[in-house]
Amino acid sequence: MIYGVYAVVGAGALFAGWYTQRQTIDRLLDSSADGLPSGSELTAVVVSFGLIWGTLMVLALVVNAAVAVACTTVAREAVLGRPARFGQVLRSVKRFPAVLGIQLLSGLIVAIPVALMALFMVLTMVALLSRGDAGPWLVLMPFLFLGVAALAVWLGIRLALATPAAVFEGQRPVGALRRSVRLVRDNWWRTFGLLLLAALMAMGLSLALQILTGAFQSPADSLVVDNTDTGWFGSAEVRALLADILVGSVIGLLVGSVVQIVGMTLTHLTAALVYVDLRIRKEGLADALIGEVGQGAPGPQAPPATGQGG
Repeated sequence: MIYGVYAVVGAGALFAGWYTQRQTIDRLLDSSADGLPSGSELTAVVVSFGLIWGTLMVLALVVNAAVAVACTTVAREAVLGRPARFGQVLRSVKRFPAVLGIQLLSGLIVAIPVALMALFMVLTMVALLSRGDAGPWLVLMPFLFLGVAALAVWLGIRLALATPAAVFEGQRPVGALRRSVRLVRDNWWRTFGLLLLAALMAMGLSLALQILTGAFQSPADSLVVDNTDTGWFGSAEVRALLADILVGSVIGLLVGSVVQIVGMTLTHLTAALVYVDLRIRKEGLADALIGEVGQGAPGPQAPPATGQGG
C-alpha cells in the first residue's frame, strides 16, 4: 500500500511536469511541427523533470523507511506466531523517525570510504593531466577500488541489523547501529550470506522482468540518418528517438518499482529474521519469546544492559 501511494504521487508529479511543459513536448514528438523547440524551451523541460526526479528520490527515501518499519513489524509478529494486523503495523509508525535516521547515518558511514576513493581518483587524474605522471598510484588504483568496495560491503553488513533493533527493542539510531555491530560480531559471514541470497533473488526477478519488457522497447540503432551529406538526424528521427526514450523510461520506471518493492521487502524480512536468529544464538531469546507469547506481550523487549556483547 505504501508503494502504491508512492506510485500514485509519482505518477501525479510526472503528469504535472508533462502538463506544464506539454507544448514543448508535443512539438518534440510531433513530426509535422516546423523545427525543434529552442534551447531555452528544452532547458525548461530538463529542469522541470530534474526537479521532479529529485523530489521523488527524497520521497523514495521516506517510503523505504516506512516499508522497513512495516516489514520488520510483520516479521516480529510472525516470530511470535501472531498475525500482523493493520492496526499494529500502523502503530509501529512511531519508530519511523528512528529508522529514517538509521538509513541516513548508515548510508553516510558506508559512503565515507567511497567518497575518499572518488577524491583520490580526482586528485590522481589532476596530477596526471598537470604533470603527465601520476606515479605508482595509477597502477594501484584497481586494487584500491576493490579494497574500498570490500570495506563498504563490510560496513554495510555490520550495520544491516540496525532497523530490527530499532523496531524490536525501541533503540534510537546510534544505539541501534551499535546494537547491530554487536550482534553481527563473529557472525559476519552468516549475515552476509543470507542478505546476499535475498539480494540475488531480487536481482533474478529484475533480470527476468528486463528480458520480458525488452521486447517492447525499440532499438535506437534502427534510426536512419535522414541527411547523408551532413550525417545529422532529421527531425522525424529525433522525435522517434525521443519517443523511444520516453517509452523506455516509463517501462523502466514500472519494472524498477516492482523490483524495488520485492527487493526491499525481501531484504528487510531477511534482516529481521537474521536479527532474531542471532539473538536466539547469543542471548537466549527463545526462552524470552516463549514467555512473551504465554503472557500475551506485544513483542520482544530490549535485552538487559549487561551481557549484550557478542
